[in-house]
Amino acid sequence: MRPRHRPARLGPGTRSGFSLVELAVVVGVLGLLTMTALSAFDNLGQARRHNAARAHAETARQALYAFALRNKRLPCPDLSGTGDAGFEGDNGSCTASANVGWLPYASLGLDVPVRGERLRYGVHRGTATTDLVAPARESADQPDLEYTGGFGAALSRMAASTLTAPLASQPHYVSGGTPTQCGSSGAGTRQVNPAFVLVAPVGARDGGAGDAGFDGSNNRAFAQGNGTCVTPPDYPGDERYDDLVVAESATALLGWLMATTR
Repeated sequence: MRPRHRPARLGPGTRSGFSLVELAVVVGVLGLLTMTALSAFDNLGQARRHNAARAHAETARQALYAFALRNKRLPCPDLSGTGDAGFEGDNGSCTASANVGWLPYASLGLDVPVRGERLRYGVHRGTATTDLVAPARESADQPDLEYTGGFGAALSRMAASTLTAPLASQPHYVSGGTPTQCGSSGAGTRQVNPAFVLVAPVGARDGGAGDAGFDGSNNRAFAQGNGTCVTPPDYPGDERYDDLVVAESATALLGWLMATTR
């Protein structure tokens, strides 16, 4: 009969299990792994939201181009309080000073998204000869079929005039500026008037009052309809700002119009 195997006895000074120090090390490592996983998940979610906002803004940009080609003008902003109307103006009207509001989704043939995802929209309406919403006809006895009509002429005049004398009363940004900088002061900065500008919210980061989806000047002024200044479109973002701004210059829009209608 074989003898039974008995577990070896621990010698003097030998311990079983983990010490408190070893347990603390294991818990610390697990905590670091958890924090890393949560951080990666948060970054992934932020990237997904930013990509969705970029796609939304690009769809709107293309819709504005299509509208301009059909109508030889840009649409008036949706002036309703929250953008629920989706159409140009306010109750069918659009005054000459209306240059900032919500994107008129229905007028562009787009579905109106939920609140919190809607884009703010600004359009240049500087003078009677550079009004991109209601451009004057260049010829009273000929139909306005090509870019040489009122819309093309307004774009051409705007490209020349705003380069030398930008207007703070129209949608603008400060080249080389910051999310809260409005005005032309500062080394390496200048005020720029785009033909149209779109602002897409990603996530509320600045903690300011107003529309929670927008940050910086986009929140305090542009999103509330009491200002025309937006953050520069090339601003990379920071811990207090993640909006996406698309600004189309009059020169770029005119060049596209000429190439398309040639």
